[in-house]
Formats: sequence, C-alpha cells, structure tokens
Amino acid sequence: MATITELSQRLLKRFKGVPNITIDDATDWTEEAMLEHGYTSSQTVPSDKESLILLYAQTEGARQISISTAHYFSYSDSEEQVDKSMVSEQYRKLSLDLKAEYDGKKSSVSGSKFRGLIRGDR
Repeated sequence: MATITELSQRLLKRFKGVPNITIDDATDWTEEAMLEHGYTSSQTVPSDKESLILLYAQTEGARQISISTAHYFSYSDSEEQVDKSMVSEQYRKLSLDLKAEYDGKKSSVSGSKFRGLIRGDR
C-alpha cells in the first residue's frame, strides 16, 4: 500500500534527469493517475496497482513536458547552432510508447484481450 507522497517520490526519481521537474509536478501527475484509476489523493493504493498508476503518471508527465516544450526552436549564427525543435516531438513519442506499455499492462491485469481477424483477401 502506498500513499500519494510515496508514489510521487518514486515518480520523481523516474524523471530525475529531466530539468525543472519538481515534486509538485510529480504529485500532480500522480494525483491525475490515481483519479483515473478510482482513487482519491487521500487514499492508499494497493500494492498490485502501484506500478500501473506510476506508469500512467509517467505517461501524463511525458505528455505535459511535450506540451510545455512545444515552443522550442532552432537558430544559428555565424559561430553557434542550437536546435531544440525536436524536444517536444521526442517527449510526445515517449508518451505514446509509455501509453502502449500502460495499455498492455492494464489489459494483462484485467484479463481482457482484443484480436482482429486477418482478412483472407489481403
């Protein structure tokens, strides 16, 4: 069983290499994930749901970073070049990868699976 504070600390460790991420950011993302899974911020999360909630919070974090870095740009002058235009795109891709991982983990926990049939004429 974990509280929002414990989960937020664990999430912050996962984003330790990302500049300007604070415990407040991690707490917001964790709270969002808890609410999405039917828990309030005052409740404790069962051990079997912790990794699922943290994965969802990571997805939310990467999505928020992508949004906040969307204005990054590139420039060059005679001596220097700076290109930060792809930062947002990389975080967006990371968010999509994390979402796919989350969906896979969630379906394995819930036991639901979906398979599409291959058409014979293709």
